[in-house]
Amino acid sequence: MYSVVIIDDNKIAVTAISQSTRWEDFYCRVSGVAYDGIAGLELIHRESPDIVIIDIQMPGFNGLDIIEKVNQQRQDTQFIIISGYSQFEYAQKAIRYGVSDFLLKPIMTDELEQALKKAVDTLSRKKEKEEEEETDSLEGKVQSIRANREEYSKLVYNAIDHVERNIQRNISLSDICEELLISTSYFSKCFKKETGVGFSNYVTMVKMINAKILLRNPQNRVNEVSRMLGYSDYSYFFQVFKKCFGFAPSDIKQYGK
Repeated sequence: MYSVVIIDDNKIAVTAISQSTRWEDFYCRVSGVAYDGIAGLELIHRESPDIVIIDIQMPGFNGLDIIEKVNQQRQDTQFIIISGYSQFEYAQKAIRYGVSDFLLKPIMTDELEQALKKAVDTLSRKKEKEEEEETDSLEGKVQSIRANREEYSKLVYNAIDHVERNIQRNISLSDICEELLISTSYFSKCFKKETGVGFSNYVTMVKMINAKILLRNPQNRVNEVSRMLGYSDYSYFFQVFKKCFGFAPSDIKQYGK
């Protein structure tokens, strides 16, 4: 869910926006409000919101000052300006700062919701792109290791083969070293040196790639996929999957990730 903060020195306007907007329709929630520029900037730093609805003329810092300061630190916040001033100078600065929308007061609910939809769509596209890049990076690394395993030492080759054959089991470093009759420290050093990743990380990467494939089968439930890959603790599987891909395993079922 996307977090929204509203910053405006007109308390009536803040209340009207908060109460009249159908936030849940846009997968949003209001996480805070502020009534001047100083409190507004502190609120943004504290909440790190996805979307900021902000007035221009306020005590403390004006809205454009706040946008400039926030943009120096993070580039993914979407700003929707609400203002009673239509001066060309303001509009120019807003465009230069990459503002999502510029709405003139009085704000109509449908106008604000259209602006909100635009901001959410932009955030969704950015998130999808980041997820694709992360997935491509992870899957590309595993594919590269698999493709080049003939060039690795016999020790590392056998370890990669062991992972492929036992993907449904809980594969530990001590187990693989016991099978290969080698010390854990020496094996870890060899595997990392030749493949560029640690053995435990490699096992996790392979399991998560397999998890995505299994989850796309509508007959496989999420907890079943967890067990198929040797995870007895579903919550741990959930955390590992989300850390790898940036979204929950259930999202593949619901949204076709």
